Amino acid sequence: MESSTVQPRASGRPSPAIRREVKIVLKLFRQVFAASSADEEGQTMAEYGVMLSVITLAVLTAISLLSGGVVNAIESVTAILPG
Repeated sequence: MESSTVQPRASGRPSPAIRREVKIVLKLFRQVFAASSADEEGQTMAEYGVMLSVITLAVLTAISLLSGGVVNAIESVTAILPG
């Protein structure tokens, strides 16, 4: 639809054709958002699962990489302490 063919009515209210098109667009938006809101819960849970697994892998990797250095640091501190 070209904007030059759609003229506002003298009363300032949109024509019945414009109202009909607006209703169609609003109906489509409702259908799209209703479908997306139903899927959001499952997507959110999947995203949390991925985030949890990435964080878990990062923590385990950090612990395994730093464990030797931590053990050596504790041993050197215990060797310095008297008793």
